[in-house]
Amino acid sequence: MASLRKPLLGRELPSAALGKGGNATPLSSAVSLLATALGTGVLTLPYVASQSGPGQFLAVLAVMAYATDVSLILLIEVSRATGLSSLGAITGLLFGSVGSSSFQLMISSVLFLALTAMQRVVLDLLPMFLEELGDLPRASLSPFAVSLVVNVFVCIACLSKSFHRLRFASGAALACLLPFMASLARKALAAALDPATAAPRPTSESASLRGFCLAPPLLASAFGCHFGLLDISAELQPQHRDSIYAVIHWISLVLLPAAYVVVPLAGVSLFGADTAENILQEFQGDRAMELARGVLSLTNALRMPLIVMPLQVLLGDMLKTWSPAGGSKHKAGLLLVEAAGVPLLLISSLVAARQMHTLARVLGVLGGTCGVLSCYCLPGMLYLALSRQGYPSSARFRWKAIAVIILGASVMISACLS
Repeated sequence: MASLRKPLLGRELPSAALGKGGNATPLSSAVSLLATALGTGVLTLPYVASQSGPGQFLAVLAVMAYATDVSLILLIEVSRATGLSSLGAITGLLFGSVGSSSFQLMISSVLFLALTAMQRVVLDLLPMFLEELGDLPRASLSPFAVSLVVNVFVCIACLSKSFHRLRFASGAALACLLPFMASLARKALAAALDPATAAPRPTSESASLRGFCLAPPLLASAFGCHFGLLDISAELQPQHRDSIYAVIHWISLVLLPAAYVVVPLAGVSLFGADTAENILQEFQGDRAMELARGVLSLTNALRMPLIVMPLQVLLGDMLKTWSPAGGSKHKAGLLLVEAAGVPLLLISSLVAARQMHTLARVLGVLGGTCGVLSCYCLPGMLYLALSRQGYPSSARFRWKAIAVIILGASVMISACLS
C-alpha cells in the first residue's frame, strides 16, 4: 500500500493552477506512480500464489490490474470535471460534510494500517539483518525490542517539521526492490535449469479456497497507488497534461503486473507450498538478500514520519470537527493529540503489527477494508456522483464505475472469507 502525500490533506490548488501544471515529464510521473505502488506488498505475493495456486492467482491479478487502471482513470476524470486536485476537496464537494467526515475516517484508517505494515516489515527484517551483520545466532535479538529502539528514533525525527530529506526513502525502497526482483528471478531460473536441484513441495498441497480468497485483498493493497495520482497529474508540464492516461496504462497494465507475475512465480518455483509469508525471510546466508533485508527495513523506518505526521494532523482535524468547540474535553483531546499523538500512534501501530503476526495479515486487512474502499469503491462513487451534481459524465465510464464498486465489494467479502 505501499506513500501518501501531504496535498491530499492540505490546501486545494485553484482551478487555474491545474492548467498551468508543473515541471514533471511523463517519465518522471511514471516513476513517481510506480514508487507509490510498488512497495513491500510484493513480498507477500509469492505466499499468496502458493496458497491460491499460480493459475488462480494470475486470473485474480489480471482482474485487479484492469480494475486499478479503470479506477485511476475515473479519478482523473472526476478531478478534471470538478477542477479540483485534492481527493478530500472533491469528496467534500460531491458528498458534502458527511462525505468529508467519512473520507477523513477512511484515510485515517488507511494511514494507520500503512504505518502498521511498515512496523511489521521492521519487526520481520531488521532483527534478521542485525543478526547476520553481527554474526549472531538466529532469534538472539528480540524483534519487539529492536523495533522499540527504531520507534524512538522515528519519534525524534517527527519533532522536525520538514521531511524533504526523508522523501528519498520511497525511491530508495524502489531502487532496492528492483535488484531484489531480478535476483529472485535469476535464482528461480538457475534452479529450474539445474537438474540436481530438488523440486519443492507442489503448490497443489497448499492451495485452498481460503488461499484464493486471500489473493484479492492483498493484490488490492499491492496495486494501491491512488492517493498520489492527482498530485502527480497536477505536476505534469502543460504540453504533457494528457499523457497521464498513458502513464496510468503503462503502470497499471504493464509494469506492476509484470513485477507481480515475476516475483510470485519465481518464489513459488523455488519454495513451492512452503513459501514464507514474507519472501525475504527466506535465503539465509545470501549476501544480496541480507542487503535487501537491511535496506528495506531501514527505508520503511525512514518513511514512518511521512505517514505518522499527516495522521496526527488528520486526527486533530477530526477532533475539531466532531467535538463541540470550547469544552474541556475538546481542549484536552486537542492537547493530547498535539503532545502525545506521535508516540501513541507509533506504539499502537507497533502493538497492532505484533498482534497480527505477519505482513500478509496486515496487508490483507488493509486491502480488504479501507484500502479497497478508498482505492476502488470511492473513485466509482465519485464518478457516479458527477451526473447527480450536474457535471458532464460518460455512460461508458458510469458502467465502469459501477463495475469497480461491485469489484470492491467482492474484495471485502473475499477478505472476510479468508
